[in-house]
Amino acid sequence: MGKRETIPQIIKDNAAKWGDRTAMSMKAFGIWRQYGWQEYYDNIKYFSLGMISLGLKRGDVAAIIGDNEPQWFWAEFAVQAAGGVATGIYVDSVPSEVKYTATHSDAKFAIVNDQEQTDKFLEIKPELPLLKKIIYWDAKGLRNYDDPIIISFDEVINLGKEYEKKHPGLFDKNVDAGKGDDVAFIYYTSGTTGLPKGAMLTHRALITTSQGFVNRYPLNENDNLISNFPAAWVGDSYFATIPHLLTGAMLNFPEEPETIAEDTREVGPNFVIYGPRQWEGLVSEIQVKMLDAYWLKRLTYKLFLPVGHKIADMKFEGKTPNFFWKALHYLAYLALFRPLKDRLGLSKVRFAVTGSSVLSLDTFRLIHAIGVELRQCYASTEAGLISSHGKGEIKFESVGRPALGTSLRITKEGELLVTSNCMFTGYHKDKEKTAVTLIDGWCHTGDAVNLNEQGHIIFMDRLEHMGILKSGAKYAPQYIEGRLRFSPYIKDAMVIGGKDKDFVSAIVNIDFAMVGKWAERNRIPYTTFVDLSQKNQVADLVKQDLDRVNGYLPEQSRVQKFVLLHKEFDPDEAELTRTRKLRREFMEQRYKELIDALYSGKDKINVEAPVTYRDGRKGTVTTGINIRNTRGEAG
Repeated sequence: MGKRETIPQIIKDNAAKWGDRTAMSMKAFGIWRQYGWQEYYDNIKYFSLGMISLGLKRGDVAAIIGDNEPQWFWAEFAVQAAGGVATGIYVDSVPSEVKYTATHSDAKFAIVNDQEQTDKFLEIKPELPLLKKIIYWDAKGLRNYDDPIIISFDEVINLGKEYEKKHPGLFDKNVDAGKGDDVAFIYYTSGTTGLPKGAMLTHRALITTSQGFVNRYPLNENDNLISNFPAAWVGDSYFATIPHLLTGAMLNFPEEPETIAEDTREVGPNFVIYGPRQWEGLVSEIQVKMLDAYWLKRLTYKLFLPVGHKIADMKFEGKTPNFFWKALHYLAYLALFRPLKDRLGLSKVRFAVTGSSVLSLDTFRLIHAIGVELRQCYASTEAGLISSHGKGEIKFESVGRPALGTSLRITKEGELLVTSNCMFTGYHKDKEKTAVTLIDGWCHTGDAVNLNEQGHIIFMDRLEHMGILKSGAKYAPQYIEGRLRFSPYIKDAMVIGGKDKDFVSAIVNIDFAMVGKWAERNRIPYTTFVDLSQKNQVADLVKQDLDRVNGYLPEQSRVQKFVLLHKEFDPDEAELTRTRKLRREFMEQRYKELIDALYSGKDKINVEAPVTYRDGRKGTVTTGINIRNTRGEAG
């Protein structure tokens, strides 16, 4: 085995080991075109030498923009093989955004997909004095372009073949000279709070992060991966491209972004990683299809989905199903789950991952119910892979245990600090922001977290979104509200706190339909929403969910008192936006008396609130609301 400190060194070693074995597969015009490791290596070799012949020097930056296709990655690795640095630009970037990245990174080459991306660079060419060449790989529409700055991908490869004749052995010499601490890629953040920052990642950081990921999700050369994240985003390197290089798993490219679902089904990947919205989209697709299905299919779904849920819940609790449940689950698998997984392109999936933000409990349970072992993963551009669920330790409320080789600290403010070999080396051209983020070898993530008794990380929120109590303790209002909404019995919640408050409290809206059904099942009589909301049994039911959420929180930020509101939060009364987000400041004014009562030691308050009825009439509701604490009793 050769040296494997850098990405090009790994590719060189793989080509020697696997030769013509398929490394990549790209669908074009409905046919899958396959590329062996040797062809992969040769394309990188000659493109790298061609770039050197055009003036690429060690440390120079090349910007790449285009859809995920083999040429994107060959270009990236070829630049790195020459000792250069790659940077990615998102496909939908407008010329001003392209200009910012190209200028800020000092890019001397632009490697582009097609005519559209070529035009973006031609439009801003006068403002990019360092730019030497625009290299395209899809020639459609570019035949009549005669600007000398433009050259095709294939022409660069031919230049490389000629260059090798005069410089034999140069490519191998360049690859062997690479070091793990060389900067491999500059990843530009989304820039939601200002201009994008360019995070510099070394070969070691990228390889170590991906190796940590593979340790939790063991892949091998017989596996298939799908390339479905933007190549300009660090997640593609962490969870697809470099795991493919480390393990030899085949990397497959869909024909178009619009055909990802269909092409994924054809590939049948063994590992998939989607964001929460994609997983929720899959669940929504299942539910919509079942509404339109014929009666037998709908009946099968209604009969067997609860079996999947039961098995999933047993696994979450660490229990082993008995023979009866195993037999029933096998029937459910044959009748429902196997065809459903095939339809979703998940039939061969051994590992599935969600990241980015917290997934809803219903989605998480349903994906597990159909037999896909979905795990949470937590990573960042600056800190690499921070944590992930391992096999048999999936806890919905957590983002898993820290990755091997990752050390954590939690400051008294609740901020997560991380140190490992996965970390970035700083922000390009921004020493000030680097100094704030990297301090004494620790990356300050800006994320507020907690550790549970099993050592799992509970992700709360960004630190800047946290509330502060009188004691200085921080609490996560949106996290608590979001987790409470996962309960079938809670429709909405507003968490109260602030610098003048000693503890956290909550105003809770029951879900009238669900709590009503529960009351009927338990023979609890009620007349109206107001009546049902103030029942002690209902308060005990809601308290169970508050206890569950409090269990994830540091002691000082737990909800200590709560009330069950006599009415729903209503967009028509300006309490919520039309997308059902809380108008927090308005609500704090509207329910000021109720909030004051939560902190006054009272056990009950009479509330008179204006109500707007659906027919437009206005009225008032007066009722006594019980103030309860999370130890059970009122007051």
